[in-house]
This record gives sequence, structure tokens and C-alpha cells, in this order.
Amino acid sequence: MVLADVATLADNHHRHRTFAANGNPEGITIRNLVDGETLTYSLALIRGRAPALCSYITVRGHKNVTSEWPIIAGQFRVLIDLARGPNKLELEAGGHKRRLVLIYEPRTTRLRVTPVYVICAGHDGYFQGPRNEDRSPESAATRIGLGARLLQTLTAEKLQEAGYGRKTFQLERDLDGPECLVMHSMLHVDQARAMKQRELWELIARELMTGPLASKDRKYLAFLSCTRYRGAPSPRTHEDTLARTQGHAALGGGGLALFGSACLHTWPTCMAQVLPRFLDATVIDTEQLMDDSNYRGTHGGCLATTLGSVLHELGHTFDLGHTREGIMGRGFDYVDRVFVGAAGIDFNRNPIRRDPQHTTVALSRPLSVTVTVQDLVLSSPRRGRLLSETSRPAPSSTSRQLPGRLSAPASPELNRSLSKSLIASEPLSQPDRTFWGPSCAALLAYHRWFNSEIDNRSNRYHHEIEYDGKRNVVRSRYGVRVIELRETSGGMVVGSRQFPGLRPPLEALVPPPPSHCLTTLILVAEDSTGNVLKHPLPTAF
Repeated sequence: MVLADVATLADNHHRHRTFAANGNPEGITIRNLVDGETLTYSLALIRGRAPALCSYITVRGHKNVTSEWPIIAGQFRVLIDLARGPNKLELEAGGHKRRLVLIYEPRTTRLRVTPVYVICAGHDGYFQGPRNEDRSPESAATRIGLGARLLQTLTAEKLQEAGYGRKTFQLERDLDGPECLVMHSMLHVDQARAMKQRELWELIARELMTGPLASKDRKYLAFLSCTRYRGAPSPRTHEDTLARTQGHAALGGGGLALFGSACLHTWPTCMAQVLPRFLDATVIDTEQLMDDSNYRGTHGGCLATTLGSVLHELGHTFDLGHTREGIMGRGFDYVDRVFVGAAGIDFNRNPIRRDPQHTTVALSRPLSVTVTVQDLVLSSPRRGRLLSETSRPAPSSTSRQLPGRLSAPASPELNRSLSKSLIASEPLSQPDRTFWGPSCAALLAYHRWFNSEIDNRSNRYHHEIEYDGKRNVVRSRYGVRVIELRETSGGMVVGSRQFPGLRPPLEALVPPPPSHCLTTLILVAEDSTGNVLKHPLPTAF
């Protein structure tokens, strides 16, 4: 072979490699992000494709920190911790390289979600778990902080898929605060373990809003350190498990989502643990540890269900109701698939039962806790209110007290819907089964906690959205974005309308309830500036 032919082959090889690195299907392709994209959160999820024969993709990021992630069936999912400002990343697999710049810049806002670890009086702060796990308060705060960041990222990705861009809530850390705050409660551990979930929610809410962490610009994501599972040889139902668990909660509404810590030992403490923890097929010893895995019976199942449960209840603090499918239904069980992808499909899962467990309990309305401190467990004589600031109660002339019932996402009706949806084929657009329903996505996209303060500062204290019962319309001079009809009991969404685009209507007709709906309903609506209206509707309207 002559030298000219060798040079030509070398040149062609070089051009082939360059073309492959910049998007050839034989190289590395990034599917969900573009070069130079700005994210308002610090944990980036990169989804893409790489040569099928490769087993791992290596990522070099900030300060030349490298990590390896599996490639399954030619697909990969990578989590990267971003520093403020531009982040130059390099992905490499099978000799192919791809460069990517991502910019992390938090939004301009004071509205944030604040993770809190609550240590009761008389308790050392160590959560329940296997002896070989670090169960210290410091470890709890680390796990909670990382879990909150995973949910922040998931929320952004799912709103992007819904067509609203990567909107998500800001965390305390995005405003230069800590990953997770620690609150020493005046509630004694023995009292906490004897209380019901709603009682715990109300008391912790009072303490938060009368203590040094009180702020109307915060929604609290709190975990109780003192949760204790007392053991059972083989609990047949999740209700049996809950009956053996003290100091447990999975409750969200208003400005607080409160949880127990009995499964916190399954949560990762660092990025390197995220995938192994989701894929951990270790069987739970139910004589010693709580099984909150939707009957999967594994540590990885516990992580997926409890992390998803946290997102579900956090959704209630953002004024979301229940849906028959998706995150605000039982779809929260599948949050692991968002991060694991093909590596986790049908992995670590027992056959689907037709009686899904009642994992979380949710408040059917945002709780309002107005505090006048008289009890010994409260630490300050201040008055506070833990209520979603975006909520507008109905006018006093037409309002009536909404019952504060407790309801489970897995109600009998929802159970039937879930069983059908799991047996049916998965929609192509949602292979991981994790998504916000259409009205939930719209509510979040225009919610004040999801938008820069500068966008709605001038309107922050003006509640311009209202319901005209005579004409059966919702109107707002800022434009109506979403209307929902929810059942009073349980908060199930039974009808909705969304109004995307640049010119939403200034008034919109309320949709009729479904013919099979016999219960009383609540009207929930939101406008372009995040004003939220909640109004009880007559039995027939």
C-alpha cells in the first residue's frame, strides 16, 4: 500500500471518529440535554445512547472528578453533581468522546423547599436500620439532602417531558443554605410514638412555624428520627406493617410533608450509591426492619417506594390532588426507573399484586395551623400559619368548612384503576411509568414555587382569580392556566382543562363533572402568575 493510501485511510478514520463523537448513532448521543443548557438545580441527569458493545461510560466533570455508569442495551443514564456556573463535561465510551457544557444557575427566588430532620426530646437522633449502616443524625441529614436533590431533578425532567421546560422547586442549598436542617423538637419520643399521623403532622407544623426555622417562604420536607418498627414474622399486608410501626408518618399538605425514618437506611449517602441502592435486591428481614416496598420485599424496592412517596406528598404541598395514574396516583412506586433506566426495568420486582399497599396517607385539603402557643411543647409565643400562600379560600359569603379527612392514594377506586393500568401495555411516551398527570403538570408549571420571583413579584399579594357561579366560569386578568374538579373526599381529580400557549383565556368554562360522579366536588384553578383558587361546588351545578 502506498503512503498516499495510508494517509487517506488515516484521514477518513479521523473524520469518522470526529463525526461519531458529534452525534453519529455509532458514537455517543445525548437525548435530553443540549450543549450550553442552563439548569436551575445542581444534580444533572444525562440520558443517552452509546455503542452497544460498550459496558460503561466514563464521565469527567468538575475538578476532573470521574465516574463510571453502566450502558445497558446501548443506553445510559448518568448523574452529575454540578458546580455554580459553567461545567465542562467529557463523556467517553469505547474510544468515542463527547463534550458537553452545562450551566448551573439557581433561580431568583426566596421560595424554597427546606429538608428537616426532626429529633424528638429523649431520643438520640439515630434512625432504625441494620447495624452495618451509619444511622447517625449526620448520616440522616446526608441521605435526606441527596434524596431531595434526586426528586428535584426528577421533577424537572418530568415537566420537560410534559412540555413545560425543566421547571422545578428550589432547595435550601440552592439559596446557599445547608443540605438538611436539624430541628430538636420539644415533643418527647414516647409521646411521638403514641400519636397518630395527623396528630404528628399538626404538632410538628406548630413547632416549625413558632421556632427559628419559621418562614412563609419555605415548604418543609421533614423526617422523624424516632420512627420504630417493632417487628413481625411475616406481615401479610401493609396495614399489618403500619400497625407494628410507631412514630411513623407519610402525610403532606399546606406547607409541610412529614415522613417516618424506618426505611431511611435504604437511601443513598453519595452519588456512587444511587444505582447500587436502587438495584439492591437484598430481601428485607421483616422481623427487624419495616417493609415499605409495595410488596417487592427488597431494600431497593423500599428506596423506590419511599422516595416516590416523598415526592407524592410533596406534590400535595404544591396544591396537587390525587390522580388515577402517575406520581399523584400509584406511579410514584417507579421513580427508580427514571434514574436506572433499562438496568432497572423488571429488575428487583415481585409479580404485581392486585391489592397495592396503602403506602402513604395524604390530606385531602391543605391544612391550616394557626398557632397560639399555650402548650409546653411549643417553644415561642409567636403566631404562625402553615398554609400554602398561593391558596385563596372561597369568599366567606359562599364558603363552607371543608372536611379534613385523611385519605389514601390507593383508595378502592384507585386500586382498580392501578390494576388495569399495570396489566395494560405501557404507553410509549412513558416507559418508566413515572409522570405528572396533565393538570398536575400545568399546576406545577405556573406555581410560584416553580418560577422566578421576578416574574410575579408585582402580583404576589394580589389574588385576582375567582369563580363566577352564575356563569360557571373561572376568570383572571392574568389568564387561566388550569381548572380541576376534585372529589371532596380523597381529593381525586375527576375532570380538568389546561390552557397552554402564550395567550391563555381571561375566563374559562368549568368542565362538567363525569356522569358517574356522585360525591361533592371542589373547584381548583390556577392562573399565569400562580394564584390558586379553591372553591367548594354545590352538589349540582
